[in-house]
Amino acid sequence: MSEPKLRIVENIDLELDYQKFVGANINPFPTNVLPKILQEVVYETNNKFQFALDYICAGILNTAASAIGNKIKVKVKEGWIEKCNLFTVIVGRPGDGKSHALNFCFKPIHIKENHLYEEYEKLLKKHEESTNENKTKPKLSKYLITDYTPEALILHHTNNKKGLTIYVDELLGWLRGFNRYNNSGEAEFYLSLWSGTTISSDRASGKSLRVEDPFIGVIGSAQISVLKSFGKDGRTTNGFLDRLLFVYPENQKTLKWNIDNVVPQKLENYYNIISNLIELCDSIESSISIPIEKKAKQHLFNWQNNRPENHLFDFERSIDIKLQQYVIRFSLIIQLLHHITDNKSKDQIELFAIKRGIELYNYFHHNAMKVRRIISNEGYLEGLTELQRTIFEELPNKFSTGEGIKIACKLTQGKPRISDRQFKKILKDKKLFKRISHGKYEKIDI
Repeated sequence: MSEPKLRIVENIDLELDYQKFVGANINPFPTNVLPKILQEVVYETNNKFQFALDYICAGILNTAASAIGNKIKVKVKEGWIEKCNLFTVIVGRPGDGKSHALNFCFKPIHIKENHLYEEYEKLLKKHEESTNENKTKPKLSKYLITDYTPEALILHHTNNKKGLTIYVDELLGWLRGFNRYNNSGEAEFYLSLWSGTTISSDRASGKSLRVEDPFIGVIGSAQISVLKSFGKDGRTTNGFLDRLLFVYPENQKTLKWNIDNVVPQKLENYYNIISNLIELCDSIESSISIPIEKKAKQHLFNWQNNRPENHLFDFERSIDIKLQQYVIRFSLIIQLLHHITDNKSKDQIELFAIKRGIELYNYFHHNAMKVRRIISNEGYLEGLTELQRTIFEELPNKFSTGEGIKIACKLTQGKPRISDRQFKKILKDKKLFKRISHGKYEKIDI
């Protein structure tokens, strides 16, 4: 009888188990979606800088998306092409290291931009010294943009066909700037940026600008106290809010300074991975669209087809639909990162990438619902559906979960009005109910 093979337990596996079982986090960021070598970077940075795992992982995904741009897309089926641009909001308290974590993650992009600027200065000097009357002024290549008007954004994009990422420290300022342009149709402009449809600008000077294949990502931070501003000016109803990926750690700890340094080799590994991803995508002359492998597509479509259809709130449906699209975007980023690190295919989206994209869906769905609860009005009974109001009014002031289910899920024309699952979701709404003890609830007077 042969000896049983010993399974080697890696440090990363131990870290994952610790976060899952000891950290008591009900919504941990699924760090396992990243290649092992990047997980090592994540945990090293978390240990030494104490940045939240959520911030680092999300920052890496957005950095990778910026490196890819519109050079590689996903062909879901004929007529349906998906890019990997992300609109991400890093949420936390003052001093949680939101900006520092993003700066760390985007460091390889900053290094690349420094080289591009040095090259631009050399070309500009030659241009100024040249006596050629037909000379063309060089244009600055870049990946990130921070201060702009919508018109300037389009202009910069025409000079950077691969795409741009709007990178701002505090997204509240970005929102305020966004508000200034609502009356001139800029709300639709930002929705178009997310969808990647053609954008254009007709200037008073007579010069028209047009980007047929735009790629615009958004990344920045927001304090918990300003989250309600994200729901103002119609953003909860026009679909804008539902396109945002909220990175909102459940158990954020206060940062404590220490003298420990990040292992240089792990930093170098990270920089090399992003640099290699940039080189891969820059080597592609025209953008390409890669297919989803057959088994992966079947898994994706089965998952999507079995999503709940009867959502309790309209915003739940909208969040669900937008995040379903994000699964494809996540999968592309994951696939290409694993191509760089583990030599996975770069010519198709494989099953492992789709499954990990769905894991990210679950993480961001939880956060989206959490943010919605924060930005909603305290008294919003009038905003509920007729059925929701009826159930709320029929419930006694104090009740057990079982009693509530009997009332809420009673049969109408032979079918329950709502499911057990839907009612239990309602019970979590702190604007409607207060949990007295295990299985016991009290209605809130609204």
